[in-house]
Amino acid sequence: MKLRFVFTLLLLLLTALMLPVLASAAPQSSAAGVPLFFNGKELKPEVAPRIIKDVTMVPIRIIAEELGAKVEWNQAARKVMITKASMKIEMVIDQLSATVNGVNNNLDSAPLLIEGNTLLPVRFVAENLGVEVNWNDVQRAVYLQEKRDNAGDKPATSNPETAPPSKPLPIIKNIDMTSSQLVIKADSGELKPSQFTLQNPKRIVIDIPNAVLDPSLYKDAANKSGESVSKNVYVANVRYSLYNVNPGAVRIVLDMKESMDLKWESGLNTAALTGILQKGAKYKVVIDPGHGDQDPGAKSVTGSVEKEFNLTMGLKVYNLLQKETLIEPLLTRNDDTFIPLDDRASFANNRNADLFVSIHGNSYTAATTGTETYYYKSDSDSFAQIMHQHLIAATGLPDRGVRQQPFRVVKVTNMPAVLLEVGYLSNERDSALMFDESFQDKVALAIVAGIKEQLKIQ
Repeated sequence: MKLRFVFTLLLLLLTALMLPVLASAAPQSSAAGVPLFFNGKELKPEVAPRIIKDVTMVPIRIIAEELGAKVEWNQAARKVMITKASMKIEMVIDQLSATVNGVNNNLDSAPLLIEGNTLLPVRFVAENLGVEVNWNDVQRAVYLQEKRDNAGDKPATSNPETAPPSKPLPIIKNIDMTSSQLVIKADSGELKPSQFTLQNPKRIVIDIPNAVLDPSLYKDAANKSGESVSKNVYVANVRYSLYNVNPGAVRIVLDMKESMDLKWESGLNTAALTGILQKGAKYKVVIDPGHGDQDPGAKSVTGSVEKEFNLTMGLKVYNLLQKETLIEPLLTRNDDTFIPLDDRASFANNRNADLFVSIHGNSYTAATTGTETYYYKSDSDSFAQIMHQHLIAATGLPDRGVRQQPFRVVKVTNMPAVLLEVGYLSNERDSALMFDESFQDKVALAIVAGIKEQLKIQ
């Protein structure tokens, strides 16, 4: 990959803008408080709503600003003032009254100051700011909707794409891991699960979109999560949560004692799912020859291009792995085809692969030489160390070490993943070796040996 170090800073900056793929059963709306929606859009206040002594308290500033009101704070008097058109509301922290255009109003609960944010009882907000309030007991979320005008028009800030669903979502009422099967039952509707596996520790993660959990399943109400006892010898624990509030989504995590495949025996697209665990016949290993087609990669000093080397090596490794009875090799590309980075990762994730190996050649200056191995996720560190030792022994090139970088294909893959930089195509000696068939055969054997060591295959 040409001038890799030049792109490192850019990649790190892009990474900061990307949402990580969560590897736990923790929901997106957490113990910080109750999720808050306004005109169908989830608000992200510094302090989330919370229930205090059976009164729902909401942060006033973010709601008032959504309504176009002005909010002022008087530190000396500990007073909050809200102004919108001809209306003026004043209230004092810890006092059970507020004035609206000079008229006193009793409050259900006194205003609170938490981390510099004023929280008010939701009923007062509804009555005085023209907001309809709905409480969703299943999702345990507050939905605020700006009242319609006299013509019946929707408020300008309404977003129909993110509004609460008009049709009730299936409510999952039972999650049971018996000695022989996983049973998931909802009150109605259709359950359409997707799943992927994680390693170190071994987990099977099941996501069910457009569904919610029955609150009776919560062991931790704040996190909308819980767990159940597993009666299956292969499953140590079953964890679940309302992973996403709007739209609803449920995540179930099976903490595995050993690697197994989950197959849905019945119930897909119904309200009751039944899955069985089976011992996978083979380990799935994805080999990813980098670049392709209009993306040639680095250019060799001999005039060849990186994509050609990557594909040749990928095919050699694939052919060797086909001879291994316990390994099912998979190629992201087997010809001169361009495949986006996320599609390469999705290819592996969708097949619940056990390992991912991306093969590349590097480029910098004519004097730069050596072999490097890259990884990103913590579950890939030991795999990278193993692969690098085998690769260094095979290439005989200078050891440029194992490095951690957020390259896309090793970041968003769910399984242990490495990116191998066999040598530098910009270096005359490295390049000559990399296009030598006997060298390629030796490196291919080393890659296979590293894979087998990682999988503990003799």
